[in-house]
Amino acid sequence: MRKIIEISVIGAIAASTALFAGEVIDINKGVNDPALIKKEDLGNKKVVEAVDLGLRKGQLQGSEVVPVKTDYSRPAPGSSKRFARAYVNAPPMIPHSVEGLLPITRSNNQCLGCHMPEAAKGVGATAIPASHFTDFRPKTEMKDGKVIKDGKAVSNTTDVVVAKFKKLDKLNPARYNCSQCHAPQANVKPIVGNTFQPEFTSKSLMEKSDLIDMITDGVK
Repeated sequence: MRKIIEISVIGAIAASTALFAGEVIDINKGVNDPALIKKEDLGNKKVVEAVDLGLRKGQLQGSEVVPVKTDYSRPAPGSSKRFARAYVNAPPMIPHSVEGLLPITRSNNQCLGCHMPEAAKGVGATAIPASHFTDFRPKTEMKDGKVIKDGKAVSNTTDVVVAKFKKLDKLNPARYNCSQCHAPQANVKPIVGNTFQPEFTSKSLMEKSDLIDMITDGVK
């Protein structure tokens, strides 16, 4: 299941890598290949065979069912090139080796050594954005049998549109587990065609986050 998720995420990066020629590695070269997309377009096929369903193309029994060979080997931290983001404010994928860095534990998070803002610039790493030093959760309490969020009674706990978030002077503990959003990438050929085309209002957003500045955009 993890592999399927990773492939769907990295597939969305392909369209943006073209604008980073010479700056990033295009790990999804060919993902927008018309032949591959047509092959996966089952909706336009008159007859869909059982072997066409799913990611494995073949019988589910027998010796031909072989797991995809993956290669997670990547350059060491500090010597790799960045991957373009899949879309605006998408969590960037990990471009370097994570050997010895994962799993992240309560007492050991080596990601912070390079990616904390005060250290990132000196080592050329992507700095943890301001959104990770912000508490977006509304203050919640029970009063007279009612749920009170940010001082207002709500009938449904999802009624709060935007919390009165506050800046923190340290990393938000909810953001501590980096690998819950950021994942290393396997060097495998895409098996599903992807027609997703990301749109960036500026080239800089392909490399950094402005989530903290636009979190309330379009919200009344």
